[in-house]
Amino acid sequence: MIKIYSKEQSQALQYLCGKLDGELTEYDLFISKNNSSCVDFLRGAIGCDALIMVGNVWDAGTTFADAFGLSMFYDKFAERNVKEYCKLSGLALPPQHMMDKLCIAPETFNHYASSYGYQCTCYGEYKKTHVYLIPNDAKECAVAYENYLYKDIFRNADQVQRLIYKVFGLSAKTVNDKLDQLGKYVSRKCETSNLDTKIILSFPQKCSAKVVAETADKVKELFGDFIYATADQTLAKTVVDLLNSLGKTLSTAESMTGGLIASSVVDIAGASNVLYEGVVTYSVSSKCKRLGLNPHFVDEYGVVSQQVAEKMATGLIQNGTDVAVSITGYAGPNAADGLPVGLCFIGIATAKGVSVYRNVFSGGRNAVRTQAANMALYLVYKTLTK
Repeated sequence: MIKIYSKEQSQALQYLCGKLDGELTEYDLFISKNNSSCVDFLRGAIGCDALIMVGNVWDAGTTFADAFGLSMFYDKFAERNVKEYCKLSGLALPPQHMMDKLCIAPETFNHYASSYGYQCTCYGEYKKTHVYLIPNDAKECAVAYENYLYKDIFRNADQVQRLIYKVFGLSAKTVNDKLDQLGKYVSRKCETSNLDTKIILSFPQKCSAKVVAETADKVKELFGDFIYATADQTLAKTVVDLLNSLGKTLSTAESMTGGLIASSVVDIAGASNVLYEGVVTYSVSSKCKRLGLNPHFVDEYGVVSQQVAEKMATGLIQNGTDVAVSITGYAGPNAADGLPVGLCFIGIATAKGVSVYRNVFSGGRNAVRTQAANMALYLVYKTLTK
């Protein structure tokens, strides 16, 4: 068990917790500015695998020393770190009264060299509990975690076997019901948001390769085509990487999603090689002018219809792209003509033709839009991998 203490939420704390979550590590997080509660938590943490205090290092060090009756000392190594940091960054050396705070540590503790500030991560061991005092800076926290904490806390990490899968289109309940069919030796963690799920499976350190392989086969059997990646990556990255590998380009014509599909693609490095264009044809007039639809055609079938989604994709593919995705629907709170909120039609066009997919999503307006954008990317992925 790992214990974490901080006086407040911060990006450094979020980074640390995110990393531990990714490792499926159990930890106890305590956030409080009450000194008495803090001392009680620290004393209760002794005996656990590690205690991590995130915030002002000299304040945390003093609090820890006071809680256990330890003395403080001036660490010359920390002083050299601060001087070197100031020299490299061109900053003025802090006055001595500040150095007295920056360089102190509880007895038997030491400092690591800092990379992004005056404060150095401080570490020590008290009654076999590893203790870390980490600055309230996200970049410095990342350096401390990657270079020191990870190697210490996960000393046997290289022996732990994990499988990661990204699955799209299933509810959290369906995913968990399927995972219940796996063997008892597999621990699992699932995160589902807007139909997109990350599955992490962990095996005991001495688990045989045969069991791991059989579990992988079982997962593929259970989820089949719903699996789009065997690494922790997004739908957008999967699509961008796939388009890059195939040397193909993508264009989008969006109505209800308002540019979410194109935006998620642009978020990924390498998008400039694959995104040909993206248009937000929100109004009927825009659909007609930009994509060549006839106003009478829209009136005949309705702006939210299979026929309009098909024409939107057709108009887009004619502009010289390899794959075109179109989307039209009702995000809410209202729909029209007795149609349900959440209804949308997604068109996927290639040189071989156009396919249109009908979906009805649930949730609030933005949840519906995000699910629709995710589904569009998933359909692009499925089209490219047929």
